[in-house]
Amino acid sequence: MPLLAALVGVGLLTGLRLTTPMYLTVLLGFVVFGLLALFGPARLRPVMLACAPQTYALLLLLTWVSALYLLPLHPASPMALLACVLHVTTLYVFFFAQRSPRSAARHAGATLAAFAVMALPHTWQSFGQNGAFDGLTLPVTLLFAHTALILVLWSFSQARDQLVQERVESRAMRELAHRDPLTELHNRRALEQDLLRTVQEECQECLLAVVDVDGLKQVNDHLGHAAGDDLLCRFARGFVRGVGPQGKVYRISGDEFALLLQGGTLETPQRVVEQVTRELREVYAAAGASVGTARWRPGETASAWLSRADRAMYRHKRRTHPGEHPPP
Repeated sequence: MPLLAALVGVGLLTGLRLTTPMYLTVLLGFVVFGLLALFGPARLRPVMLACAPQTYALLLLLTWVSALYLLPLHPASPMALLACVLHVTTLYVFFFAQRSPRSAARHAGATLAAFAVMALPHTWQSFGQNGAFDGLTLPVTLLFAHTALILVLWSFSQARDQLVQERVESRAMRELAHRDPLTELHNRRALEQDLLRTVQEECQECLLAVVDVDGLKQVNDHLGHAAGDDLLCRFARGFVRGVGPQGKVYRISGDEFALLLQGGTLETPQRVVEQVTRELREVYAAAGASVGTARWRPGETASAWLSRADRAMYRHKRRTHPGEHPPP
């Protein structure tokens, strides 16, 4: 916006034959800085954009002083004063867009104070005169109208920051509610939501595997619960590595995991579990796992799909551990 306004200013002064070296230099300063900030070298642009409000403030202040004291009788000076009064408000917007509310308010207040202080000698000299910018017109306009704008921007900035903070906290709470603190995997609640979404999308290629870790009690009894936690974490990392980016892994209870895959055969989860188990037995000899896999069937609910995979896991457990009596 300052770049466009400066180009318009150059056009007006040239068209009305009101060009003067001082105003033309300031306007060209706006144009050159704006072009470099937008189209200059890539490493230079971020720096120039960051300091743009301060640079524009100095250029506007130079115009302000020139119109009040250096060129008070020039025909373009009233337009220059009006442009400063209007365009300094864009600086306030820049400050509040780039900074925290407190910092932006300080910079905006300092900018307003600088313009008001620079206008005081003119106010004293022109007091009682009838010009559009004589007497108390400038300080009253600046102190009341601009202070009100700064307060409004500060209020909106506060509300914006509070909304952002609430969204961040809400996202963090939701993440905590859907994560297992030990393994950092998604938990059963997350699985249920993902299954419901998968069913709604009618993904007939999707596979769900339920995995029950065997040997956890033996590891806890003989090596301690820290070793049992390590066993679960190693299983979790192995499953994540095994399913890759196309699958998701969940810890749905103490020693149960679930794998949700976007495709593959019914043997795919079995191969993943067997590979992870072989690796873990080098550390924990008692480590083992039972797995049951089910592909989604059209018309099947999410809970029915999970129950079918769960039953398949228990059938596998009966075959591999005939002495145990898992639930039906």
